[in-house]
Amino acid sequence: MVGDKDRIFELAQKITQTKGLKKTIKEYQRILDKDPSDVKTRIKLGDLYLRRGALDKAVKEYFKIGEHYIGEELDLKAIAMFKKILVLDPGMIDSYYKLADLYYRRGLFGEAKLQYHKVLEVDPKDKKARDGLKMIETKETKVKVPEKKIVEESSREKDPVWNAILQELQRQLSAQLKQDDFQTHYHLGIAFKEMGLQQKAIEEFKIAIADPDQEFYCYLMLGICYREMGNYSEAIENLKKGLKIKPLVTKQYEDIYYQLGQTCEEAGQLKDALEAFNKVLELKGGKASGELESKIQALKEQVRGG
Repeated sequence: MVGDKDRIFELAQKITQTKGLKKTIKEYQRILDKDPSDVKTRIKLGDLYLRRGALDKAVKEYFKIGEHYIGEELDLKAIAMFKKILVLDPGMIDSYYKLADLYYRRGLFGEAKLQYHKVLEVDPKDKKARDGLKMIETKETKVKVPEKKIVEESSREKDPVWNAILQELQRQLSAQLKQDDFQTHYHLGIAFKEMGLQQKAIEEFKIAIADPDQEFYCYLMLGICYREMGNYSEAIENLKKGLKIKPLVTKQYEDIYYQLGQTCEEAGQLKDALEAFNKVLELKGGKASGELESKIQALKEQVRGG
């Protein structure tokens, strides 16, 4: 059986070279019809879909692979696969859920929370994500260590589990990643950020920033990453650079002023924070969310009291 499969792979490779990818895909699909648990073939099929530009089909195959790894209790491989999916399709909510479950199972409650928060960015009313956050809050320690952000990233990179995840992600992307492939560098930066590897995310965003189409979002993400590391001066500098890009649409102005307000507030620059949040309110035509209204009111009181 193994010999037959190897011959099929050899034949499929020849077909790829002479008649394109379509027949190769059919060969792999035929193998999977006989044995749906054949991970090796499913990975090849997903990769071929990706080469053809059929992103949805590639992601579907990768998702099945991730589920297979979970079933085999290969959590590390599953995490790497779902991370790969989110690099290709950052909006795939089901992958965030899978990662949240995997992290929770390993006791990585902070990482699980991040996944649920990503879901809530898409749908603030998502009940499953909110329930997940409540569940984690009952498990989490209440002790907060000051300046944990920088220490956490440093220790995480020394953790063999995280190192293995990182190496697997880089290995899987290396074949398709080129220095001038700015979009992939940007999405890789997003993936690193979600893994809590802010410094590595920063390195990717600094490469992707050379693309005018990505420039604004890179400055925005650089500002967020630096803030999460506690480097407020760098965060503010990058967010202000993003504000200088022309033209920007209203939503982009809202996003970057809000992040600027958050950063200034954490840095203790309350007047600047209030100014930034008021700018968001102005851009929204005076209609703010309850959260934004609370922030503005609290800052007004602090500024007056100061």
